[in-house]
Amino acid sequence: MSIFSWLKADTASSLPTNVQIARAMQAIADRKTPLAGKDGTGAATESSVQITLQARRAAAEQDDADKSAPALAAALRGALDAAYAAVGERHSADLTALSGRALAIMAQGETGGFSRAESAAAKMELRERDRQAVLAQINAGGLTASSLGAYLKQSVSARATMSTEERSLRDGNPGLR
Repeated sequence: MSIFSWLKADTASSLPTNVQIARAMQAIADRKTPLAGKDGTGAATESSVQITLQARRAAAEQDDADKSAPALAAALRGALDAAYAAVGERHSADLTALSGRALAIMAQGETGGFSRAESAAAKMELRERDRQAVLAQINAGGLTASSLGAYLKQSVSARATMSTEERSLRDGNPGLR
């Protein structure tokens, strides 16, 4: 399969049901909710501070690096349950700001603390990150031999910085390389 056919492929009809369910849950998670609070006057307030997704992921990577896998899995389970309770829907958590290690632990499901739908959603988020990296490289300057070489260099350096859990997940799953 070529890179272009992979980027343009719509394989929803051939995916297992649990992946289709995960996509539907991710669509629910993508809904935007307004940031609102109450100040002393009772008026709704919004923060003008915007933290980029990349900054949130970098902070998560740094925080998660020092935790053991079981401790991280327990923290993830608690955070997911709190997010579900806040929204009122199961499987409605936003996974976009999680670290690659956290997503890999969820996707592997070795701790038994995550449902199949949560594992599928974590794999889907990792695939989407890979897809976005490819698209960013293509959009940066077109598809040339040198841009492919630069992308491959970035891929190798990114793999070197991955956690053990993420590397083992990607090694065992050809769709996540």
